[in-house]
Parts: sequence; structure tokens; C-alpha cells
Amino acid sequence: MTPPVIRRLIPGDETALVAFYNGLSAASKRTFRPLGPVTLPEVCANIIHDNVNGVGKKFDLIAIDDGRLAGWAFLWNLDTDEPVFGLAVADASHRQGLGTALISQVMDTAREMQLVTVYLTVVTDNTIAWRLYEKHGFVKYDEFTGEDGLPYFKMKRAL
Repeated sequence: MTPPVIRRLIPGDETALVAFYNGLSAASKRTFRPLGPVTLPEVCANIIHDNVNGVGKKFDLIAIDDGRLAGWAFLWNLDTDEPVFGLAVADASHRQGLGTALISQVMDTAREMQLVTVYLTVVTDNTIAWRLYEKHGFVKYDEFTGEDGLPYFKMKRAL
């Protein structure tokens, strides 16, 4: 079995990103929905545009495993003082080290970009996720209730 390929999101990935995002389980979408409950190719095309056309607002990595998109991690709001990290792994690829690999590569890039701190939010009952983030240097610094009524931790990582 070949290891997953982790690479930057590029033009032509729109369809795969839509299928990945819309194919997440209801449980995953409860805790990860930066694009709303479902997404469209135009939305994903805009994400790619913000990655590749020198806009500098976003940095997105995807993991391809056996020809399918199995993970997605990003740094968004790069044009602000509070860059935001996000991560999703396809349900079939959980507990295989893909999340760790994506976090590591994104944080390496964040350091290369000379970012000072990276932020994220995570639903408080998503214990697997926030423990993974803690293993990678994120610390909880606040809690809030989201517009969806769910309780969240705010976490950050100094670089």
C-alpha cells in the first residue's frame, strides 16, 4: 500500500474537494463546517483562487489516498493577525496518522511564513480532535457558544 500524497490544493481539485466535503459524515459535519452544511464547485474554486493567484489569503493542503481525497487542512485569514487552522479527515481514514501528517506540514509552512500564532476553534465534545491539537502544541485559552448553539474551545499555538 502506498502512503498518502500530501500536496497543495491546485486548480482542477474543485470536484474532489466538493466530493470530500459533502461526503463527510453527519458527525464530522457537526464539528467541521467552514463551508456550511454543503458546498458547491464555485466555493471550492474560490478557495483554490485564494491559494494560487498570489492573493495570499489561504494555504490549503490535501491528502490523496488511493486516488481519493482523504484529508484537508488549511490556514485561512493569512492577511490578518489571526490566521485560522482547520482540519478534516475522511471517516474511512481516521486513526491512520493522516491528521498528524497534515498538521505537521501546515505548521511547518506557518513557521516558514513567519506567523507568530495560529488559532482554531473546536467543539468541546470533539475530544479526539482537541487532544490531537494539544499534542501538536495548541493550548485552550477560551470557551464560547457558537451560533449553532454548540460549546467551543478557542485554541492557539505559538510558533
